[in-house]
Amino acid sequence: MNLYLTPPILIMTFLAAICAGPALSADISHCKNIGNPSARLACYDQAAGIVDEILQDQAIAADAESMAAADVVVESSTPFSDRIAREEAIMNSPFALIPHYRNYILPVTYNSKINEEPFTDAFPGVEMDDIEAKFQISFKVRMLENLIGNGDLWAGYTQQNWWQVYNDDESAPFRETNYEPEIVMAWDNHWQIAGLTNTGITFGFNHQSNGRGELLSRSWNRIIAGATFEKQNFAARLRVWHRIEESESDDDNPNMEKFYGHGDLMMAYHWGNHEFAALIRNNLRFDGGNKGALQLDWTFPLNERFNWYIQYFYGYGESLIDYDVKSSRIGIGFAMNNLF
Repeated sequence: MNLYLTPPILIMTFLAAICAGPALSADISHCKNIGNPSARLACYDQAAGIVDEILQDQAIAADAESMAAADVVVESSTPFSDRIAREEAIMNSPFALIPHYRNYILPVTYNSKINEEPFTDAFPGVEMDDIEAKFQISFKVRMLENLIGNGDLWAGYTQQNWWQVYNDDESAPFRETNYEPEIVMAWDNHWQIAGLTNTGITFGFNHQSNGRGELLSRSWNRIIAGATFEKQNFAARLRVWHRIEESESDDDNPNMEKFYGHGDLMMAYHWGNHEFAALIRNNLRFDGGNKGALQLDWTFPLNERFNWYIQYFYGYGESLIDYDVKSSRIGIGFAMNNLF
């Protein structure tokens, strides 16, 4: 043997031993004395250096399961549940107002038949333009959490405005403003009905009025129950209501239910970045006194903050002052938020 080669060979052998770890035969001598088969197998695995590989495989499997679960969540997410998640993210911020219904402004709308009669009765000689602006402000706040079961108590406020902004002859007045405060209990839900998921139930008190006096006064109070249903990109909200009776002397519009009925149905569908929505009302009277209304909405992105918004209405009761008058209106403008 060449003695000059011995030191390098010994050094290489020593380094290989360090890298490889202790010899297997030195580690398994005590494994054969373990009585429990599972523990004995684990001992051999550890001695063979494959425990880390097993743990790594388990970690990879766990990651795969987590990713699969995440995929399930994404696939099962719906417009309404996505909106709830966004609301929860800003719920406790004192600088944030949570949208209730749609917030929008339609700078230009055209009404085929402006209802002038109430105004000419109160102000003879006044004339209203067929073209006017319309806008809505709507927000809500959670007052109490988990008040009854998982039900939360909410306060909401919605204000609709019809503005004769182009009517210079009459000093551009607000033709009509409707104020709608409400108190609502809302429960999360996950019932499956006819292929749809009932994701929310609401019950509350609603007041709506136009804040006018004498001949132009319109108002009513309702108890309203609602339920929201979803499936993928489709959502629907069904509401039914009962009007709280008033004395004959205080009732500004005793036949309100003949035109508004006892409920409404709102549906929305998301197609990419577009939201198509419809609001339907009907008094369900088919003896010659059938009255109803239809509103169609279309929103699509303008920028990161606003959407283009096109609204069409046909029927009775677009506003309280027009509750017993049929009208047809189309308008274009901007919306800050979608329904779902």
